[in-house]
Amino acid sequence: MALLKKLLHRAVVGLALGAVLFVSAWIGGWPWFICVCALALVALNEYYGALGHAGIRPDRYLGWLCAIMLLLLTQLGEGIVLMAGEKDAALEYGGVGVLANAHMLQLSIFVLLFCVAGTLVAQFKLHGKGSAVANSATTVFGVVYVGLLFTFLIRARYVDIPMLAGNDAAGTIATRLGALLLVLVSVWACDTAAYICGNLLGKHKLAPLVSPNKTVEGSVGGLLAAILGALLIGTWLGLPAGHCLALGALMGIIGQVGDLGKSVLKRDLGIKDFSSLFGPHGGVLDRFDAVLVSMPLLYWYFWFFWLHPV
Repeated sequence: MALLKKLLHRAVVGLALGAVLFVSAWIGGWPWFICVCALALVALNEYYGALGHAGIRPDRYLGWLCAIMLLLLTQLGEGIVLMAGEKDAALEYGGVGVLANAHMLQLSIFVLLFCVAGTLVAQFKLHGKGSAVANSATTVFGVVYVGLLFTFLIRARYVDIPMLAGNDAAGTIATRLGALLLVLVSVWACDTAAYICGNLLGKHKLAPLVSPNKTVEGSVGGLLAAILGALLIGTWLGLPAGHCLALGALMGIIGQVGDLGKSVLKRDLGIKDFSSLFGPHGGVLDRFDAVLVSMPLLYWYFWFFWLHPV
C-alpha cells in the first residue's frame, strides 16, 4: 500500500511537470527558452545552496550569469528554424531543424573562459576564508553540469526526428515534441521501473558505497523499461527498430549513470535531496539528473549516426 501511494505521488508530480514542459515546448521559441532557463536557474541555485553544507562558497551571481548566457546563446544560435518538410535545407544545415551558428559556439566557449577567470578574481575578496580552489572549481562545475547540459533541452526541441527518418505522415506533435518525448518517456520509464523492481525484487546492491538503495534487479528493470519506452515512441516517430533499441539501451545505461553521479555529489555533501521543491521527490536536479545526460546523448546520436554517418 505504501509503495502504491508513493507511485501515485510520483505520477502526479511527473504529470504536472510534464504538462508544463510540453505546453511550453509545443509553443517553442522564447516561451520554451524561458521554461528551460527557469528550470536551469532553480537547479543551479539548488546545487550552489547544497555546497554550503560542505563549507564551500561558490560565486552564485557569476554562475547564474554564465548559465543564462549559455542558454541565451543557444537560443539565438537556433536562429533559423526549418519547418518539417524542408528536408534538403535541413540536411544542408545539419539536419536538426535549425541553422547552427558558429559564432554562438565561439561565444559559448568565451563564456566558459570568462567563468573560469571571473571565479578566480572573485577569490581575491575571500581573505583566507574557505578554499579558493574548491570555490572556483564548484562555480565552474555548476555552470557546466547545469547550465551547459540544460542547453540541450533547447537544442533537442528542434530535432525533427520524423523528417530525418523520412516519416512524412507524422503529425505536428511528433514533429515538435518527438525528440523530447523520446528522451523523457524512456528516462522516466527507466526511473519508475527501477524504483518498482528495486522495491519488489531487489536483493543485490548495485553501488552500495554510492547509493545503498539501488539494486541490480532495479537497474535491469529500468534498462528494459527504457528500451521499451524508446521502442514505443521511436516507432511512432518512424525510427527503425535497431535505432530505437540502441537509443533505449544507451539512455537506460547513461541515465542511470547520471543518477549515480548525482548520488555521488549528494553523498559527498551530506544531503538527501538538493531541495524539497517537489516534496519527497526532491528538487529539479533530483528529477532531471538522468534527463540532463540523456538529452546530449540523443542530440549527438542523430548528429553522428544520421547526419554524418561514419
